[in-house]
Formats: sequence, C-alpha cells, structure tokens
Amino acid sequence: GIYNFQMFGIPFIGSDICGFMGSTQEELCGRWMQLGSFYPFSRNHNDPESRDQEPYAFGEKVATASRNALRQKYSILHYYYTQLFEVSLYGGPFIRPLFFEFPEDKNTYETRLKMFMVGPALLVVPVLEKGNITVSPYCTNENWYHLFTFTKIFSYNPAAKEGEYITLPAGFDYVNVLVKGGSIIPFQNALAAKVRRTETLKILPLELIVAPNHDGEASGSLIIDDGVSMTPIEKKTYCHLSFKFSAEKKTLSVKVLSDYEGENYKYEEFYKVSILGAEKIKNVQKACAYSKDGKILMGLNGYYDETRKLLSFTKTFSGIYWREVDHIAFDVTCQQSFYLTTL
Repeated sequence: GIYNFQMFGIPFIGSDICGFMGSTQEELCGRWMQLGSFYPFSRNHNDPESRDQEPYAFGEKVATASRNALRQKYSILHYYYTQLFEVSLYGGPFIRPLFFEFPEDKNTYETRLKMFMVGPALLVVPVLEKGNITVSPYCTNENWYHLFTFTKIFSYNPAAKEGEYITLPAGFDYVNVLVKGGSIIPFQNALAAKVRRTETLKILPLELIVAPNHDGEASGSLIIDDGVSMTPIEKKTYCHLSFKFSAEKKTLSVKVLSDYEGENYKYEEFYKVSILGAEKIKNVQKACAYSKDGKILMGLNGYYDETRKLLSFTKTFSGIYWREVDHIAFDVTCQQSFYLTTL
C-alpha cells in the first residue's frame, strides 16, 4: 500500500502500526514499531475493543525497542524532511523498492517485500519473521555502509555484475539501516542524545555523513527552514543546499539552489563532516573551509577512527553556517595569518 501511494502522488502515508483489528502480541508489536518508525507517517493505532498496544503496555523490551527506533528516525529526520520537500518540488516516490534505484539488477525484484528504500540513499531492513534475530539484505554491486555503526559492510566488486545477500544481526536494540555508496546524509545523533521531542533537533548539532561510491564520489542535499510554516515553497522562505564530494579532488562543494533572507537556525551551523570508508585518505588530518568569495572561513581538525575506517573533520569555532560555505578542501592547512585577517 505504501509503495502504491507513492506512485499516486501521496508520499506521506503509513499503516496502523501493530494492527487495527484484533489484539497483537509482544514480539509482533515490537518488530512492527521498529518497522513503522521508518514509515513517512508513523502511528500506533487500533480499535477500542482490542487490547492496549502502546509500547509501554508490553513492558520495557518493546518500550526500549520503540524509543530506539524512533530516535534512529529522529537522527535522520532532516533527511526525511529534505526528501519529502524535494518530492513536493519535483515529484517522484519517497518510499521505493530497491529495484527503483537498480532496475538493471534483476535480483532486486524479489526484495520489494523484505526491505525498502527511503529516498535514493537509505535502505531499511526490518525483521519481518517471527523469532528471527538476523536479517539478510541484498546489497547491489556498490559500496554499502551501516548508518548507525558508520562501517562499510559491502564493497563494490569490479569483476561482478550483481550484488550479494549478506547477513546482519537484528536484535531489539536497533534497526538495520544501510547507506548506499554515493550518498551524503544530514545526521543528528538523536539516539546518543536520547532525544524525546523533535523540537530538540533544532538545537542538536547536525553533521554531514559522506558515503563515497566506488568512484570515490558522493552527493546529497539539505532543506533548511523554520520547520513550522505551512507555505515555505510559495513564500520561498527556505534554503536548499546541494553537496558534492570527490575523494580524487579532496573537496566537498556546497551549492545554494535556493536561499532566503532571515535568521540562521542552530542546526544549520557547521559542526562536522564524517567520511565513511576513508582508509585511502586516512592520513588527511587538516581541511579548510572557504566562503563564496574565496575567503577562508575556518580550519578543520581531522580524526581517523581506525576501527570503523571513519575520517571526521570538526569545526574549530562556532558561528559558521552551511549556506556561507562554498567548498571544503581536504589535506589543506589554512594559512594562520591569512585566516585571522579575513574573518
């Protein structure tokens, strides 16, 4: 049904989580809460004659699983918002089967009822069978990364024409969400921050997660607005940013597709850029952010996590916002004297 409504032009849709008619049970409701947290529209809802099915009604196991899954979604809520916003601008499906992205790989056809993509970048792999403690996503022949461990779980094979099924643990503590190589995702760690309300996301630092494809490239976008107004498109009171990363050029470029005059929002402030699967550039420890007119905005300090092959660059001070940035040059040390005179 959710797939169908995407093609009908109604992307904001979801089923009644845990079922509407009849009484559910613990494992079914817990797994459905994990799945349903990633629907565009998430609602646990049933008829008054059935048993209570709020997550707490089943005890701490289901309550914790539900909180964690919702916080996973909150961590990528700006990605959800951006993708739904772009669907409003350009059309197209928000939730889609894997073969929409990889129609040439016939193995993806049989996965449509086992996993689903959120936008062009994320693959959600829920547990759908009773008693299962693992899942087996199909990874097409591209780099794939785990969104919440930040590790590469499947690598592109130049000699192969198809992908492979892999096996991942699937407990009640989190949902497996994979990032397709070639993507850039806005991310806030709502799980670690134990976020309870989406209002908190307005002040929680936002980082960009860069997941390079086999060519070392990635792209993505971000919509910024007040999150409340009903007519930002009509009144053009939003900022639309496009990002492109190149490992070969060692740059992350930022293009402003649409902008507005108004205040900067806290979550829009430059915080961190994290590059997944970065073993080939692990020795890069410095970077420099430049403005639209070529001035240096700030230097960035790099840190490489050997275990996760994760290279992160963090801001050196506050007050720089993404729409001010033209590009970031990695493996470049800002000239300190010039840096101080151009702020």
